[in-house]
Amino acid sequence: MLDKSFYQNPKIQHVNMAQPRSSFVPYASVENALLGDWELSEYLRLLNGSWYFKLFDMPCKVDQEIIKSDAKFTGFEKIIVPSNFQLFGYDKPIYTNTRYPIPVDPPYVPDINPTGVYKKEIFISKEDKEKRIFLVFEGVDCAFYLYVNQEFAGFSKVSHMMHEFDITDLLTEGKNIITVAVLKYADSTYLEDQDKWRMSGIFRDVYLLVRPKIYLKDIYLKPELNDNLTKGSLVAEIEISNSNEEKSEFYVDVQIYADKELLKSASKLASILPKTTEQFRVEFQIEKPLLWSAETPNLYKFIVIIKDTSGKILEVIPQNFGFRKIEIKDGVFYLNNVPIKLKGVNRHDMHPRVGFAVTRKMMQEDITLMKQHNINCVRTSHYPNHPYFLELCDKFGIYVIDEADLETHGFGAVGDWGLLAKDPMWEDAFLERAKMMVMRDKNHPSIIMWSLGNESGYGPNHDKMAQWIRSYDNSRPIHYESARDAEVVDIVSVMYPPVEKLEEEGKKQEKRPFFMCEYAHAMGNGPGNLKEYWDVIYKYPRLLGGCVWEWADHGILTKTPDGKEYYAYGGDFGDEPNDGNFCIDGLLFPDRTPSPGMIELKKVYEPVMIELLDKKSGIFRVTNRYDFISLNHIEVEWELLLGGRVVKEGFVDVSDVLPHSSKEVEIDEVKEVLKSCKEELFITFTAKLKNSMPWAKRGFVLTKSQIAINEETSQDAVQKIEKINAILSKQDRFEVCKLSDKLVVFAGNTEVEFCRWTGDLVSLKHSDLELIKSSPRFNIWRAPTDNDVHIKNEWIKAGFDKLQRRIVNVSFEEHSEYFKVQTTSVYGAYSVKPVFEVTTSYKVFKSGIVETNVYAQALRQLPPLPKIGLQFMMPKEFEYVKYYGRGPHENYPDIKQSATVEIYDMAIKDMYVPYIMPQEYGNRCDVRWAFVYNIYGIGLCIRGIPTFNFSAREYTDDVLTKAKHSYELTKADGIVVNVDFKIGGIGSQSCGPGPLEKYLVKDDKFEFCFYMIPVDSNSLDVEKLW
Repeated sequence: MLDKSFYQNPKIQHVNMAQPRSSFVPYASVENALLGDWELSEYLRLLNGSWYFKLFDMPCKVDQEIIKSDAKFTGFEKIIVPSNFQLFGYDKPIYTNTRYPIPVDPPYVPDINPTGVYKKEIFISKEDKEKRIFLVFEGVDCAFYLYVNQEFAGFSKVSHMMHEFDITDLLTEGKNIITVAVLKYADSTYLEDQDKWRMSGIFRDVYLLVRPKIYLKDIYLKPELNDNLTKGSLVAEIEISNSNEEKSEFYVDVQIYADKELLKSASKLASILPKTTEQFRVEFQIEKPLLWSAETPNLYKFIVIIKDTSGKILEVIPQNFGFRKIEIKDGVFYLNNVPIKLKGVNRHDMHPRVGFAVTRKMMQEDITLMKQHNINCVRTSHYPNHPYFLELCDKFGIYVIDEADLETHGFGAVGDWGLLAKDPMWEDAFLERAKMMVMRDKNHPSIIMWSLGNESGYGPNHDKMAQWIRSYDNSRPIHYESARDAEVVDIVSVMYPPVEKLEEEGKKQEKRPFFMCEYAHAMGNGPGNLKEYWDVIYKYPRLLGGCVWEWADHGILTKTPDGKEYYAYGGDFGDEPNDGNFCIDGLLFPDRTPSPGMIELKKVYEPVMIELLDKKSGIFRVTNRYDFISLNHIEVEWELLLGGRVVKEGFVDVSDVLPHSSKEVEIDEVKEVLKSCKEELFITFTAKLKNSMPWAKRGFVLTKSQIAINEETSQDAVQKIEKINAILSKQDRFEVCKLSDKLVVFAGNTEVEFCRWTGDLVSLKHSDLELIKSSPRFNIWRAPTDNDVHIKNEWIKAGFDKLQRRIVNVSFEEHSEYFKVQTTSVYGAYSVKPVFEVTTSYKVFKSGIVETNVYAQALRQLPPLPKIGLQFMMPKEFEYVKYYGRGPHENYPDIKQSATVEIYDMAIKDMYVPYIMPQEYGNRCDVRWAFVYNIYGIGLCIRGIPTFNFSAREYTDDVLTKAKHSYELTKADGIVVNVDFKIGGIGSQSCGPGPLEKYLVKDDKFEFCFYMIPVDSNSLDVEKLW
């Protein structure tokens, strides 16, 4: 039976576990050590793969008979390691943000406590048996007992850290059985209340290290730089253990390499007493060292070679390091004497197919995507990530805020989320989490801050963590958001401040930088107003930047009973408690497809900013927002677009623009085009890589910037309409047929039908082809986004989602050039007072053009509106759209920096954005015209005066509002078209501030106009109309 005194006692963290150390793998040769591929290690025996497994509902059922079962493993089934056993159907995943899934009764946990027993048979050769053999677990959730050949070998907690056991004396030559009993809950559960799926098992790599009896126990590299960064020194503290029974002599050789070139070396003959460990200290001086930063990730490799007295290599240990200097001066964060900005994200180790068992390939994909989207910082929320991820950050250049595996958020529900932080009984447990993190990760240059954890209140136990960290490593500042501005932290950190708060902090005269460890909650459609955040961040040196919450959605790929794949969230497994889709809050969809929010973030994090200084002279300013490198690796192309069409193009030389500097450039072609310009004119700059990088190929686009030189006005748009109307009015037929229930207007090949009683436009035909399936109707509803979570209740209370109409008046006017239908209606929902009186008028001109005017007056005080517009349906055959406006991806008033104004042509199904929780999607801002057409090129063109918001969908708002998963969506019997005068901003209020005031739709009176023009593009090019 498993000893309860281990797993319900915060005074016990480990039993028989080796002292935490830096992460490394030993090799048998310098050549393989320099390559650094752990699979090349002759001393590593990887135990990943197939294990035998059996789940018990209570730890007490794991008795000695289970532990002592023979190699037949009767009653056990095979499972893949690393993994979470819930993903194999054992127990079920639980998603909860802050609530503990067990009674809050520390340090005790329920008797019903799913416990997975793993078994694996391993073979130990005679040669291996003569060495020291260590068993390493990189991550086990949440506590585990280890047995070797039926003998108790150890116990450990702290899920996301490395656990190493010397099992030499328990092994025999030949076959051996490893048994691991993993508990779902332990007292450590109270310290691991992070916002993530609650899943269990051996979820990171497991391996044996077969090492000589004289071996390197730990290595601590301490690089430093002088004030002007011209000289570097490296102090290496090397711990070597002798497990022999007698005093042993050996050589310790140390080498420093830069890009496989040997720079420095030293050798020493040493001796160690039996069964002891000694520390050796060596120091090197490096002239003009190459500096490490996220932009210049220059790495050196430190090699320790242990040889016997005959010169035979016993083992070789490689460790990367970098020279970089961190300082905080006058409230500003400096790296290598340069003030920097952290353009970050929060990241979990999570993947929809494998849960927490992320592979090296998946980690590299994440790093590559980060670099491609101009991200330079990761906060490892809320635990240290896999050590290989940190290696990638070192190599590719990503700053890391390394966070301890600690969160007690759930105690907030019982009165004080800092309860354990103030309890002396839990001091050792807090302290151990700091020690294990720092000792494992200390040599990574990418780590620029240590974080004491997340959302655990603040108390003396945090002070103890900080004291120990500073005594061990004083080279990095300490971060911890929940301490607010207490002296224990070197960075003042907050979550989800509004932009006004950020500006207020930027103005403060404080000795510590200000940082948003979480901001811009990226749940569903969003986040909004990123630009405004970064306008303020760049304005004030004290503002260090921030990390968006979060990197990727946490959906788990699963199937419906009939086999449809979908991404599950809280509650989909019958898990209680759960927090629903609150885990679906990433910039990436679960499969790592970038969301529109990620595309927007890439733009806001751009390394090159271009501004217009003088349009008449064609002068622009190029600003380099890199901190350390010039723009000589970038080429900037420009295109002049007249009416959406490219008329001129060229290049701008930016190679000489230094970091934090600007340059003015003159583009003569702008002046030339402006002389005769009668249309709107835009210039688009595209910054691309000149050469391939480890994370992108040559020509990869880093950012696009578009600047309006000459924009179309409402008057311009009306003049164009009048011109086209005059041309098309030459058609012979223009008559009105008045029937008892309807009015039909014939204008050339166009036929428009109105209901006599309602004034609704019920049919619009071109050459006998029906273009309208359902009448245009006043609409102020959108399927709520995740970020509408609070205001949607006000919308529903006001009845925006279920408006009914009462017709006040219908009138008709017949003129020689047009026929006009006007309807005044009152809109409201049941049980509440009406909200708007709306007058809609249609003018059908001889040309077949239909002018639509809407005038509305609010009838009472209303909350900010979701949108204002008309919605109608076209037959489903009209499945394509060409439009001139912002794109190519969806955009909204506060999420449109990344969307350029061009002419786009796409299938309407491709405008769909697959949010895991269905919601409002697909809007395009600043649309001049949109042409919805069929495969034959016939359709309906909509023209704004001058612009409108446009979307076309295969789903109704009602379906989008009610569906909880994508598989619940049913396509409409037509194409839903939205022509919106205004649409509300998105914000990030799912966990943060709502849209800025300027992005709210608060109009109580408004008027807008647009035109509908039936077009056969085979005879009339829609682009040439405008």
